[in-house]
Amino acid sequence: MRVLDYGAGSGVLGLAAIKFGAKEAIGVEIDRDAIAASLSNARLNSLDTLFRCYLPSDRTNDQDERYAALIRSETGGDPAASECAPLPDKERDFDAVVANILAGPLQRLASEIASLARAGAPLGLSGVLATQAPEVVAAYTPYFNDVIVEEQDGDWVLITGVRKAS
Repeated sequence: MRVLDYGAGSGVLGLAAIKFGAKEAIGVEIDRDAIAASLSNARLNSLDTLFRCYLPSDRTNDQDERYAALIRSETGGDPAASECAPLPDKERDFDAVVANILAGPLQRLASEIASLARAGAPLGLSGVLATQAPEVVAAYTPYFNDVIVEEQDGDWVLITGVRKAS
């Protein structure tokens, strides 16, 4: 199983997925410091061969090569595993997708996240307040079946669904 952790942050969701049996996890993150942290966490947990982290395809700029060199130096020097590169086009058709980011970005990213999941892939969204859940559910319903609030813990909810066939 290949898992996409969109908004990877420290990489905890992707790394946990590997610990629970995923063959690999790919993180997507806009924060270059978080990319460095997620790669470091993968290395510290001996999962660096199974976890990679990229920028979204629209978030690269002229400073990326200098930053990639810094990340390589901080993560053991592996250029293949630690470049601050955009998500490659070949990285599609994930078997499962998780994202723990705020409701506004989740709504704006619905079509992008859906485009990365294969038909039938489960979706797990967190970082959403219960009061914001209806808007997030509505944003994902065109792309996923059975989009529901699966669980609630205090003010926070878990939203799940299953990717529709294209």
